[in-house]
Amino acid sequence: MSCFLIAGLWLGLLAHTLGDLLAVAALAGLGNSVLHPADYTVLNHKVAEAHLGHAFSVHGISGNLGWALAPVFLTGIATLAGWQMAAVAAGLMALPALLALWLFRHQLDITPTVATAGAPVHGTFSFLGVGAVWLCFGFFFMTSAAFGTLQNFGTPILQRLYGLSLGISASAISVFLLSAAVGILVGGFVAKRHQQDRIIAVALAVAVVFALVLAEVIIPAWAVLPAMAGIGFFTGIAGPSRDLLVRRAATARFGKAAYGRIYGFVYSGLDSGLAISPLVFGHYMDAQQFAAVLVGVALFQAFAVLTALGVGRSAPLAQSTTVAK
Repeated sequence: MSCFLIAGLWLGLLAHTLGDLLAVAALAGLGNSVLHPADYTVLNHKVAEAHLGHAFSVHGISGNLGWALAPVFLTGIATLAGWQMAAVAAGLMALPALLALWLFRHQLDITPTVATAGAPVHGTFSFLGVGAVWLCFGFFFMTSAAFGTLQNFGTPILQRLYGLSLGISASAISVFLLSAAVGILVGGFVAKRHQQDRIIAVALAVAVVFALVLAEVIIPAWAVLPAMAGIGFFTGIAGPSRDLLVRRAATARFGKAAYGRIYGFVYSGLDSGLAISPLVFGHYMDAQQFAAVLVGVALFQAFAVLTALGVGRSAPLAQSTTVAK
């Protein structure tokens, strides 16, 4: 949170060169790198297993709502006071988070329990030799690449393919994000069925169909927003099941002691996918092959289905072995 605060203030008040911009981005990325290993470790230690699906759901909803509201928040401030003040305001959002961390610091304590302390000892990086962990990394890479492509390029794609105005095309992205939040809420209940890999496969398969329908331009312009809502909703449904699936992969071989390392590695796939997708699809955007970009989104989601099913096949067997011990 301190990194975010400093990055926002630096960008808004002191940045004048490309070097400043790169340093700000690196500092913000450094702060962001802490979040997922820490938050999922705390949730897994503090929330009873029966309620984890709902906990992951609430966690995911808050993130999606933040993504959806951030453009409105920043553009509003930038319009009134300039982009520098918008950057400062973004950095200052870290202050209430820092205050909350301080006030509730005792609830974040995850002192190892007897069960955790007695877990088998493994090498620090031994989890890298487990196929299910790499499949989870691949799953996050694929889904975030698809998500990042829609978030970055969705507005111009819909403008060119369907002749929508800039405002409506941009609204479609907000509809996508808000629908994903609703899907995450529903997914928190669905995930309790304990067949997370199948839930993910079905939900993402439906999202693939919506993406292909958009790519083929076989629907009228008025149906674009419902189609984007469909992609967001079914992608969101997969969210809590995705997080529980990673938990299964983590506990199957290493127990609670490895949560931080495994979640940190797996969720680095999310950032990698977001970073790579503009490089992969920027060429197609320059070539005005807009439908090809949507097909690429569908392909990434389809590959994510395969990785999720792969984790589902490997994790339960390992998990039952751990219980037997």
